[in-house]
Amino acid sequence: MFSKGLELLKRTARTAGFRLGAWHLAVFLAGNLLVLGLAYFMLSASLQSKERTEILDELQELGAKYKEGGISSLRDEARQDAVGGGNWFFVRFTDPEGNSADISTLKGGMAYDTGGIGRPAISGTTRWDSLPSRSGDEDRLEVATRQFHDGSILSVGRDTSGREAFLERFSHTSIAILFPAALLGLLASVFLTREALSPLRHLADTVREIESGNLDSRVCLRDTGDELDDLGRLFNLMLERISLLVSGMRDALDNVAHDLRTPLTRLRAMAEDGLRPEKTPQERGEALSDCLEESERVLQLLNALIDISEAETGTMKLRLERHNLAAITAKVTNVYSYLAEAKKIRFSSSGADEITLLCDRDRFSQAVANLLDNAVKYTPPGGEVRLETGLDGEGPFVMVSDTGPGIPEAELPRIWERLYRGDSSRSEKGMGLGLSLVRAVMKAHGGRVEVSSSAGGSVFKLRFPPV
Repeated sequence: MFSKGLELLKRTARTAGFRLGAWHLAVFLAGNLLVLGLAYFMLSASLQSKERTEILDELQELGAKYKEGGISSLRDEARQDAVGGGNWFFVRFTDPEGNSADISTLKGGMAYDTGGIGRPAISGTTRWDSLPSRSGDEDRLEVATRQFHDGSILSVGRDTSGREAFLERFSHTSIAILFPAALLGLLASVFLTREALSPLRHLADTVREIESGNLDSRVCLRDTGDELDDLGRLFNLMLERISLLVSGMRDALDNVAHDLRTPLTRLRAMAEDGLRPEKTPQERGEALSDCLEESERVLQLLNALIDISEAETGTMKLRLERHNLAAITAKVTNVYSYLAEAKKIRFSSSGADEITLLCDRDRFSQAVANLLDNAVKYTPPGGEVRLETGLDGEGPFVMVSDTGPGIPEAELPRIWERLYRGDSSRSEKGMGLGLSLVRAVMKAHGGRVEVSSSAGGSVFKLRFPPV
């Protein structure tokens, strides 16, 4: 199973690494292309605005010359501008009768069909036309046309070849920069991906160690607080739980193997004794009855060991509900009050009625019953057993006290061990699992059990966390 999990983890890491690297590269390229596209668009718009401003300035200047000195002044100004500016502008004048003349043409001749220049709809306004090149390239002629009050029309234009050439150089330069940047981005992406996926590699290494038999191996955490670090932390918690379960199973199997040997041997001896030929039917019936009694004891022992193992490993299933503490203890004390009376022991119980607990009623009743059973069992006639419920600063509690012989101080640390029975308890029947089960049940509820003992008796206190 670990091999399949390891292989799945490897495939997941490789797939995640490829996807993460591809994602980094895609984001990098997309981001750079977006920036370059925006830069190209803004640069093109800026150059167009600059060119149109120059065209309008030239149109305004030539228009002023026309108003001052007529067509002759306009022609002189256009020629001077052509000589000084290198024939940057195309200038066309149309008289009120509709006769058109090109006063200035572009340097190198006209490569545009100027027949598409239109007339402004309203006198004094400016009309813009963009004329395509006859050669079919991307160059265009930007023309501004204005009509004067006398009906004459002045058109001033400028080609976009300079702008297109500059934008083309910008595009080539940007692409030349983008590819090395993309390569650097790819290398950075590979490095970042390896760093980001290092926890997965550590996780795979840990699985390999576990597969080889080292169940104590754990994932090394980086304390970065990211999702992969959380994954490693959860994986370690899972390993701790699995280790606890495996240890509990081993202990349970060892205990079962050890503790069933004696009752099963006794059961076998009873059965063999009852099968002896000289036994009468009555004796065989008694032997069979003894076998049934011993098998019941074995069954109780198994159930108790299973309950303890489940509680200690955290797998005990609890039906947690809110219950009244006094109502739970009342049912248990009703049973043991009769047993105490039969043994001539004083039995009393007290406590508040309004205390509630979040607990499994049956499991908790079992824990209280085990304490009362021990108290009645080891208290001599004339003694007293007392049960008290209450609520203090630490939360709800149930206290069982007796006036028995007490537990020697040297034995107190061992009373919680499975099947342990002190010297003073060997005269009484029992399996030595009662206190182990009490502590296990309280642990499963998130509580604890306390004990104090002296020569005058013992006091056991079950403590629950605050509700």
